[in-house]
Amino acid sequence: MKAVLASSAVSRALRQKLPAAARTVSTRVLRQQAHVTPATGELYVAPLGKDFNMNKSKMFCNQCSQHQKDCAISAGNCKKTPESARLQDEVVQHVTELGHYAHALRKAGKELPAGANQFVLLSLFSTLTNVNNDPIAIGKFVARAQEISAQLREASGAPPPEVPPVASIMEQRRASPDPNAMCLVEMLLYGLKGVAAYADHARMAGKEDPVIYDFIHEALAALCTKTRDDLGAMLALCLKAGEVNLRAMELLYEGNATLGTPEPTEVQVAPQPGKCVLISGHDLVCMEALLKQCEPLGIKVYTHGEMLPGHAYPLLKKYSSLAGHFGGAWNRQQHEFAHFPGPIVLTSNCLIEPKKAYAAAVYTFGAVGWPGLKHLGDKLSDVDWKQVTDHAQKMPGFTDEKSFSYDPSSAHGQPSPQKPMMTGFGHETVIGAAGTVLAGVEAGAISRFYLIGGCDGDAEARNYYTELAETLPETSVVLTLGCGKYRISDKAKERLGTVGDTGIPRVLDVGQCNDTYSAVRIALALADALKCKVTDLPLSIVLSWYEQKAIAVLLTCLHLGLKPIRIGPVLPAFVTEDVLNVLVKDFGVRPVGDVAEDIKAMSEASNMS
Repeated sequence: MKAVLASSAVSRALRQKLPAAARTVSTRVLRQQAHVTPATGELYVAPLGKDFNMNKSKMFCNQCSQHQKDCAISAGNCKKTPESARLQDEVVQHVTELGHYAHALRKAGKELPAGANQFVLLSLFSTLTNVNNDPIAIGKFVARAQEISAQLREASGAPPPEVPPVASIMEQRRASPDPNAMCLVEMLLYGLKGVAAYADHARMAGKEDPVIYDFIHEALAALCTKTRDDLGAMLALCLKAGEVNLRAMELLYEGNATLGTPEPTEVQVAPQPGKCVLISGHDLVCMEALLKQCEPLGIKVYTHGEMLPGHAYPLLKKYSSLAGHFGGAWNRQQHEFAHFPGPIVLTSNCLIEPKKAYAAAVYTFGAVGWPGLKHLGDKLSDVDWKQVTDHAQKMPGFTDEKSFSYDPSSAHGQPSPQKPMMTGFGHETVIGAAGTVLAGVEAGAISRFYLIGGCDGDAEARNYYTELAETLPETSVVLTLGCGKYRISDKAKERLGTVGDTGIPRVLDVGQCNDTYSAVRIALALADALKCKVTDLPLSIVLSWYEQKAIAVLLTCLHLGLKPIRIGPVLPAFVTEDVLNVLVKDFGVRPVGDVAEDIKAMSEASNMS
């Protein structure tokens, strides 16, 4: 890495460093300013930096795939305001400083105060794309981070950071002597946000590991030193983040496994008469808690987005209140939510700016927030589900409808599903059928496995994944995971059909994005059955990325040495040309290209391609 980027070291030596003032810690004092909530049209009060001017201030954000010019000028494409962006930057700034003192405390063999580790996960998670754009909630994270950081500074007796963290990525770029090193800083930071999100989901499910907390503090502490300018050291931390993310996803899998082992399940996409609640996000234990409350009341619960795989868990399937699935991927919610006749619970990303037609019915949980929406609490013990069920009783519910009333058109990406969907093909199920799968490979009925997973979004370029699945050779087997599953059309599923007369579908949904862990287990088992290395498998990995969880998953793939990996629909905006060249040459990262050419290259290969 250092050899490839040697020119950067030269330029660093020649470039005059910025004055120390450029690295001073931002110490804004929060003040109050009124705005309007989308839910009620009433005023709410939001904390802002003392030097913040809503009409003149600019913002800079490039952490997701929908980054565009306005994200660096006026407002996020995700509808994040400069106000929220500034405060999110301050959350990261103060949590980074917190990490510096937490790492020092741990090196001294001392324990952190109760709740400090959990706060780091929740606060970093809150800064992911489409999680929390409520300035009041974000301001509380800022204040709490400052408070805990002060406690740890006193307890550790450690000196201030060598390189005090600054608030914004743009400020960090101005202070950085090397754009390639700064690229890896951003990659690490966004990867840490993804790790924190998965670890927070696992924590909700009752699973934690000190190894995860130790690494997050170590990595944040490194960002407070001149190590951040060392290309080799930063690359090593990025790969370590991938390793730790694998552990976080494993923990989450173990937590979800308390609900039983996922099993192949057909999920209905149609309404049932009765009062109803919609749950979206990722937290299956939160879904179970809601089902428990709705069961005796006869209220039907529908899943949305990445909650679809919840239908495959035996302990969730036992609830008669679990009625079916509503809608497509997260990016269609503004198009679909107004057609749901009950309250809507958002347990994690992705939340888009709610429209007035349904905003009053939306409840948030955990790290999620939006101005004016009702927040159920940061942990399950905080939640009073009665307010949700009472709300459901007051809303119309479904009557005798035969289908959902939203337009299933492709106005926002792939059309909403209209036919029953299959899910629940976790590693236990696939490995259990290893003999049949192996026979299919040996007989030529299975020529290649394609892992098509990750995030969905509105961008027209994401049609690449739909076209890819629709034109793959008919002897292909496709593994899907994450909301990218909604890009696989009914046309592709019907054309591919099943593997011979085995009844095994050629399109297998492994689960949520965090079930990358299960996909890895499947790959390892296939390699063992075929008596080859994982990199010798007839397997192609095609990832669709959108936000920071996907960056964490990519780092996990790089850590495992899985290559090549095709990634799209666009490359991360923060990746420099030099770093991209290294990722391509040494790690096998390839941007997606022409569908026909990519299929030809993948299908003609004898190993991973």
